[in-house]
This record gives sequence, C-alpha cells and structure tokens, in this order.
Amino acid sequence: MRNIRIGRVDYLNTLPLFYRLDDFTVVKGHPADLVKKIREGEIDAGIISSAEYFFNPDDYFVLPRISVSSRGSVCSVLLLSEVPAEEIKKVRITPRSLTSRYLLLYFFDRMGIPRPEEVPSGEDAILAIGDDALENKDNYPYSYDLGEQWYRLTGLPFVFALFLVRKGVPQRLITELYEGILYSKESFFRDMEEGRIFPDDTFVRDYLTECIDYELGKDHLDSLEIFFGFMERETGKPAPDSISLFRP
Repeated sequence: MRNIRIGRVDYLNTLPLFYRLDDFTVVKGHPADLVKKIREGEIDAGIISSAEYFFNPDDYFVLPRISVSSRGSVCSVLLLSEVPAEEIKKVRITPRSLTSRYLLLYFFDRMGIPRPEEVPSGEDAILAIGDDALENKDNYPYSYDLGEQWYRLTGLPFVFALFLVRKGVPQRLITELYEGILYSKESFFRDMEEGRIFPDDTFVRDYLTECIDYELGKDHLDSLEIFFGFMERETGKPAPDSISLFRP
C-alpha cells in the first residue's frame, strides 16, 4: 500500500476514477467532508470540489486530463422545485457542495431571477447533488439540470470537481497516483463496453457515459476561468491567475 491517502466522493460518478486504484488508501466522504480533510492534511489528494481550488490555489497541484465535469446535462446536480424557477422564494441548498451552490447563484443571476432565500426547511425548491439528485429527480414537477444550464449560457463544460494533490507530496507518488487514475478510467470504460460490469444496467451506463465527462482540457480550463470570475465577484477574493497543473 502506497503511503498516500486519497479522498473519494462516495457517489456513483467517481467510480471510474477509482476502479483499479487498489494500491492507495481511499477515504470516502461527501464533497464538503473531503474539502475539510484535504485542508487539514487528513488526506493528501482527492477528487475535490472545484471551488476549493479557487479558495486555496497555492496549496495544490491539479492532475491534468482528470475531472468530474459535464458537457451539457450532468443529470445529478439538480434544482428540484414545486414551482417554476422564477417563482421560487425559498430554496434549501445542500451543505455538501460549495461548488454547486455558486453554480446555482450563477444560474439565478444569468436568468434574471431574484435570488431566493436560503432556508433549512419549508422550501419551494431544493438543490440536490449526486446520488440524492438521481434518486429524487422524479419527485418534483420542475427540474433544472445545472450542468445543462451552464452549457446553454456559456457553451462550455462545467467542472464540478478536480483531482487535487497537496503540495509537498513526493513527485514519485503523484506520478504513480496520476498513472493509476488514468489506468482506472481506461479499464473501467473498456470493461463496461465489453459487458464485464453493468451489462444490463442501461441507466448506469448512460449516466456515466452521457452525463459525466472525466476530461480536463482547454475548454474545461476556460470554463473554470469564467466560474472563478463569478466567485471573485461574489466573495471579493481574487481568482487564481492560472491553474497549477501537475507535470508528470
């Protein structure tokens, strides 16, 4: 077992990245858990909400070619509502992902909808993410896919999570981790295509191939620049000048 602790968001959409990552200690949690753990040094790396890089860019390297993104509908980051979006007065926002909260605020602002009050209960709508969104998407008359909304407004993919590594981790271990994740991703989709896993589960196959994008290319970085610019206006904190990609 390699001496590096890796954080995994315990949602279906991270499975391809960890499919063959057997030689590392994996720590599971929801996005906010892992942000806390990587900030405090309880994990050395992980698939982490992209908003964390905005707040602490000097602390991390970003692994290239790896993300949890969407190029259109993400299917699992949803504004679920009892009323049309323009009529929402109160919204319950999951505390599990800061990135999705800022994306929701961007959606309201760009659509010209007054921001609703954020409440813990008694809401008109909820922001649901991950498996919670997949399980509840049919329980509301109105559903807004925030990945799809971002794509309509920008023409770019939205990057929900980056694979961050704390600076100070030895380069050899980062390289081994990087190669392991790429191998996991390649092996997962090959095995699924050949029917070794999920042979009869069209929902899972469609979700992981049609809704989730695992790349991190120039258009993803351009998208992050737009999103971080919005976060800068929201928080008053300067956006990172650039993304510090790891060079294996």
